Amino acid sequence: MLEGFVRRFSPLEILTEAEVDAIWHGILDVLENVGLKFYEEIPRATEIFAKSGCSVDYESQLVKFPRDLVTDCLSRCPTSFTLRAREPDNDIVVRGDRLYVQPGPGNQYLDLDSYEPRNPTRKEFYEAVTVYDALPNLHFLHPNSPNTSFEDITPAMAPLESLVARLRNSTKANMSGSAGGDHEFRIGIAKAAGTNLLWAGGASSPLGWSGDRINGFMAAIEAGFPLSIASGASWGASSPSTIAGSVVSNSAEVMGPLILAQLMHPEYPVSVRLFSFPLNMRNGSLFFGNIATALGNAAFFQVWRRYNIPTTSVEPAISNSKCMDFQSGYEKGILALVAAISGAHTLWLHGTVYGQLTAHPVQAIMDDDISGMLGRFLEGVNVNEETLAIELIKQVGSGPDFYLDKEHTRKWWRNEQFIPIVAEMSTLPEWLARGKKASIDLAKEKMAEIIATHKVSVPLTDSQEEEITRILAEAEKFHRDRGKL
Repeated sequence: MLEGFVRRFSPLEILTEAEVDAIWHGILDVLENVGLKFYEEIPRATEIFAKSGCSVDYESQLVKFPRDLVTDCLSRCPTSFTLRAREPDNDIVVRGDRLYVQPGPGNQYLDLDSYEPRNPTRKEFYEAVTVYDALPNLHFLHPNSPNTSFEDITPAMAPLESLVARLRNSTKANMSGSAGGDHEFRIGIAKAAGTNLLWAGGASSPLGWSGDRINGFMAAIEAGFPLSIASGASWGASSPSTIAGSVVSNSAEVMGPLILAQLMHPEYPVSVRLFSFPLNMRNGSLFFGNIATALGNAAFFQVWRRYNIPTTSVEPAISNSKCMDFQSGYEKGILALVAAISGAHTLWLHGTVYGQLTAHPVQAIMDDDISGMLGRFLEGVNVNEETLAIELIKQVGSGPDFYLDKEHTRKWWRNEQFIPIVAEMSTLPEWLARGKKASIDLAKEKMAEIIATHKVSVPLTDSQEEEITRILAEAEKFHRDRGKL
């Protein structure tokens, strides 16, 4: 099992108990008096809701949820769950004191010569997964990482082909979700590889869910895959522009699949996330990297700690910068640190460059240093007789003795410091003599080293490859019969 990062201090709280009470009152009020709309007919789900005491308008597909039912379902949710990897040493256990980091999304590959997006080749995609597999502070993978697809793959088959690419080139745990009704193929591929998936899906904001997402969640529940439920609203457009109002609206949205999961299988493992950004009122785009999203994350995590339900921070991965620069670093670093100290259990970070549109493995290598710094900070300060070093301080005194040659220093300096992989750490004379390389140059060199030397520790077996190939062929026929190929 991967330990991840262990937080050794209480998470940040930015709300009073009265403010948390007010937000929960608002969430329950919205669910009871406004409800959630389920687009397309989902007879199985609406029947489950109706039998459990919900008010169901079958014509509008609007479901309203009694408060007692909501709080009962919240109380049933487990406080932890296990996500299996192909290699058991890479299993993760999502729970209260742990933080696991995964990459962010990137629809296309960022060309580092032109800084323009394009589709990666299959070779580039596979190499990027190899990089992700090698990074020590990246713990499990994302369905749109390293990119959504690669050359010569149709959009309908892209999610399946990218899942297979991650399974072939990494033994880390994976995440997926439904699109276009292909959930049975994704589930089949994961089972063929001997693993499960963290099953993701986002709401149709405001206060709605598509039939495809709900059907995918139900299939994942029947397969025993833990759920990752997202809102996906933009503040001021599909949710209120205020942080508190957005937390209320987005929390109400994620309740739909959460309640459904507990009604289908009590104590079913779920996690929740915002995936929510302010709207830039100057140009109508999403305002990625805004510090307000860090406040929204911190408030959301504190609200959901009332029920100890695992939470995910998506926003740190997604910068407003279009390239790998200072802006990208401070937006990612600040948002990631706030999320980590606010109690997130999983966090998106690696690889994404701008929005959800571009990503590159060189960015992921630099982001791995941010992730390692987060992990070291969460470990906190180790205070005991040996670390206090009182006797050593007495021994050294006020000089001329010093600490550099002491056994205590040799033992402890590596424990206390974090040593980055690609940050430029040399002295100025050394830096000038070595060609004045920036961290991005060092990250490019590290990527070349990883691709040349890193091999997946447990390749898929011949029988697993045969079964996956068969499932992909079935999926192609499924999409072709529906006119999507």
